[in-house]
Amino acid sequence: MKKLAVYVGRFNPFHNGHAAVVGEMLKKHGAKNSLLVIGSSNAAFSLRHFFTYHERKQFIQKLFPDVKLVGLPDYHNDKEWLSALDDILRVAGIDPRHVTFFGGCQEDIRFFLDDGRDCTIFNRFDGTSLKTSATEVRDALIAGRPLEHLVDPTILQEMQELFKQKWEKFKKI
Repeated sequence: MKKLAVYVGRFNPFHNGHAAVVGEMLKKHGAKNSLLVIGSSNAAFSLRHFFTYHERKQFIQKLFPDVKLVGLPDYHNDKEWLSALDDILRVAGIDPRHVTFFGGCQEDIRFFLDDGRDCTIFNRFDGTSLKTSATEVRDALIAGRPLEHLVDPTILQEMQELFKQKWEKFKKI
């Protein structure tokens, strides 16, 4: 039985570092055997959770239309969070023991490593590509700095326009 590859992240917003990890996962496992889990699917609107689950899902689907996507809400502790993720996998007919979790750095997959899960790190901070973080993307959006090196051009304009609309609302909070 081929293992399912799972990449869990907030993807808020989805950037080139995330895309590099997804690309590597697809290269190794294919779209049929890959799943992206969008975390913080229930998070309240804030600077850190600027884009909704549905907005993040749309960005990812434009770049990777064949990859399966599901949402995962936040939980109070790691044990509850892992249990909820395992429940999502089981409902989809997937045995969590037959999953390889992907991440862009050790911090991304700490939950899985600490629980003894099978993991693959595609180090997006190894110097072979630009270091990119969602915080950096949000900061660039706020400051109006160029994002071409941080976000795929396929979703860049839509992300910038959506940000502008939501930024005005955010400033009034």
